[in-house]
Amino acid sequence: MGEPGDRPTDGRSEIQIAFSGTGESQEYTRAIASESENKIDQLHVYLFAAADQAGPFYYLETWTEGTDYNPANPTTTNFKIQDAGTSKKGILYPNELKGLPWIKLLCVANNGTAPKFYDETGTEILNPLTKVTTNADGTVTTPGTTEAVFKAAFTNNDADATLIETPLLMTGEGITKISGVSKVDINLKRVMSRFDIVNDKAKTNLTIQDIYMVQGRKSAPLWGATATPVNAGNLATDVNYLTKYANVDFDGIPGANTGETASAFYVYPNLDTDESYLVVKGTYKSPATGNQEPVEYHVDIARTPDGAPKAEFIKLLANNRYKLRISDVTSSNIMGTFEVVDWVSGGGITIKPNNDAPVFVAADAFTGANAPTELIALNTEASPYNYEVTGADGTGSFTIEIGATGKVRAEKDAVQTVTVTRGDVVVTPQDWLVISEPTCTEREGVWYTKFDISYTDAVGVLPVAVHFINDAASYDPALWTTVNFYGQKGTPVFAAAASGTGSKGNTINVTDDKAPAATIFTLKNGYVLFDVTCIEGVTVGTTATGYKAEEIAVSGFVHTYKVSVSDATTAAGGTIVFQNAGDATKTTTLTLTAADPKMTFEKSTDTKNAADWDAASNTLKIDLGTLADGSCAFKVNAPAGVTIASLACPWLNIIESHAWSNEDKYTEYTISKAAVASNTGDVTLNFVNGLTQADKDIAAPTLAVKLHKEASKPALSKGSTTASWSTFNQGLVSDFSNSAASTITMYKVDNSQITVNMTCAEAATFDAVTGLSIEKIGETNEYTIKVSAAASLTGATTVVTAKNSGTTDRTATLTISWESPEITVALTDDASGNVTTTDEGGSIVYTVDTDAITTTPFTFTVTAPGGATTDFTTAIANQFLAADDGNTGGDDVTAGVSSAYILKLSDAAKTDDITLVFTNTVTGGGDKTVILRSNKKTAP
Repeated sequence: MGEPGDRPTDGRSEIQIAFSGTGESQEYTRAIASESENKIDQLHVYLFAAADQAGPFYYLETWTEGTDYNPANPTTTNFKIQDAGTSKKGILYPNELKGLPWIKLLCVANNGTAPKFYDETGTEILNPLTKVTTNADGTVTTPGTTEAVFKAAFTNNDADATLIETPLLMTGEGITKISGVSKVDINLKRVMSRFDIVNDKAKTNLTIQDIYMVQGRKSAPLWGATATPVNAGNLATDVNYLTKYANVDFDGIPGANTGETASAFYVYPNLDTDESYLVVKGTYKSPATGNQEPVEYHVDIARTPDGAPKAEFIKLLANNRYKLRISDVTSSNIMGTFEVVDWVSGGGITIKPNNDAPVFVAADAFTGANAPTELIALNTEASPYNYEVTGADGTGSFTIEIGATGKVRAEKDAVQTVTVTRGDVVVTPQDWLVISEPTCTEREGVWYTKFDISYTDAVGVLPVAVHFINDAASYDPALWTTVNFYGQKGTPVFAAAASGTGSKGNTINVTDDKAPAATIFTLKNGYVLFDVTCIEGVTVGTTATGYKAEEIAVSGFVHTYKVSVSDATTAAGGTIVFQNAGDATKTTTLTLTAADPKMTFEKSTDTKNAADWDAASNTLKIDLGTLADGSCAFKVNAPAGVTIASLACPWLNIIESHAWSNEDKYTEYTISKAAVASNTGDVTLNFVNGLTQADKDIAAPTLAVKLHKEASKPALSKGSTTASWSTFNQGLVSDFSNSAASTITMYKVDNSQITVNMTCAEAATFDAVTGLSIEKIGETNEYTIKVSAAASLTGATTVVTAKNSGTTDRTATLTISWESPEITVALTDDASGNVTTTDEGGSIVYTVDTDAITTTPFTFTVTAPGGATTDFTTAIANQFLAADDGNTGGDDVTAGVSSAYILKLSDAAKTDDITLVFTNTVTGGGDKTVILRSNKKTAP
């Protein structure tokens, strides 16, 4: 560990490590340990980096204990351990990466100068370790070896060939966030167990010569990874994980067999299911003959719990000491007890250096316009000195003076470690307090160091611990003087709870951490969680009806609150006020929105109209006849998922065709007819709401859907017997796509006829309709529908209804739209008034002024809905009129298409009438006669 002048000049952060568990502390190890058991011969610190405290952590670099760090060669990661106060310390200057401020230090001691790592079966791993890399934005581009992979490492599995000897392999870890100077305490723990043997041969007549363990573990996890169990039947033959340990020459240990022999041998941790045992070999002095007889005993590593009928194998734990106390021996048996005893360090340093800690005199320490005020009520374990800044609106400055036997430097730290995010930037909690470079003066052998301290917007900020460190003293924190500075009281600040957001479906919004909101389903005990940060503590003020807010955990200045529904019948949203416990006027209001937890049914697709939903009775009525070989579907809309124990129905096949997702929040089910539709009784499907959490006493509404086989509706389709159709009806519009509500167009004239097919799983008939006759065609399902009295059909449409004979409300309808077959004639161009229209016995007479139309033709138009014919070509030949060049009329009038007859003067001297009879194609539809007459015709 270099002096301050040896520190980096590139501004990198510093991590100060204090190691315990190495012979100078009683905080960590277990057993009176020898110097060799506490010795650190080699130490490697593996740094893993992460963006967040919770990880994931990736391998960054390895620091090796040895020579001092050299700032001239910053990429060489060496450091030196020095004694300081009551612990050993070292300083690292990590080559930190942007975006990865959190550092986890995984320390391995006594693993050799070129450390190796293995898996449980002895295969070398982690060679090499892959380093993490990030880009300019701080985003990880190469993840590198993960902490989890590193911590899966074991020692080499050579316990059968090599005795475990000192220095003993130890591991320990710590975590910090890079920020200026960080301090980490690391406890090193041994990865093996120790055995002590208590045997006094003068009392037991037993001289132990050799001892070793059988069915012991071949290797040990460095970081507590779980060992692989071995089946009971394979304990004696397994070669992958269990072994007979190398023999210990016990009689060769100084003082052996004369009482307690400490540190007789070491073994790796095992499982109680390994049924490990010791083999003890030596000689036994026979009380009868006085001769030394060779003996061998097998001693199970077992203990008899209080009240238990027999001994039970024990699990050997790392860093524990086990004492075998031999109490009685015969030539055929050995009696002893196992004890688990502490393995604590002995002979540690207990006298601290006599360099004085910096002296803080509260009455004289502060000067300046905004001297802070003392907070007596907020003394913490970290320091008895606690002060609140006083500048207006949290902005101000002051000076503090500290005395010591040497110059003093100041280092900032968080009183409580909390990550603060402002926008997209993670801010070090102590940034708000700015400490200037110190000025030092010496008076009467005492150094006085002044620091100018300023702050801006210090309202509701996290307190800062300022450590004043005497440069003439060691780095031992016990020799620091710490003063905690608090900002002014602010409103509670909300964040999502680290332990989760709450019960299912509920959501929170902390985008504005001082205007939080939550949406909670109105279910009793439904809840959300918040982490509320407030330095002085939090109290709950006005609370919306039906809700409650309770503090369930506290971690430093972070208070975890559970906001829940206490009465679902009255909970309808509202607000809850959270107050600063030190100033009730500093409040944050949580806005609550009530959400409906009910599930709803929705029919989605039913192209055959085979199902009807009765919301009043929650019943889906299904017509199997209409469904036939098709399908229909329905949705269950659910706020947080839906489950059902069974979709079984003896007369239907039901499958889930669309799984619930948080985007569309529904599950869809498709129904089809079972191959054999037996037992057609009602079936109820019971859907369970995903909001239900029995373990949290939250019960959400269920949805029961009854499936009812409905009596069949008649189904209509267009008739196919062409001979039974009126020819003039065959081309008209019809629509049978909905078999329960079909439509067709007919000419409304007596004897106009069509056919339809009507099918039904049960008996069905047509209702009688005045003006129509409906008759079945033989034994088929086809029926003729004929106009028997057109005069009785007075409406524009007529509805024909087919009914299930047994359930008359199960119907299908055919709506007939009536088409008039009448031929219409209109004078559409009268040649500027030179053609006049009169009626003559029902015939239309067009009288033409032949003097006025010598150059101007005239037009009349004929429309026949069903079509018509006339002898136009013959009738017009050699007459006073002739067809104009633009004429489109002829002998045939196409159904529904207007024919325009455009005529011009041919021979004015001719005066005979031209008679055109338009014969209606629709039988009974009526004909129409048009007479073309010259105005020069002599009256009869």
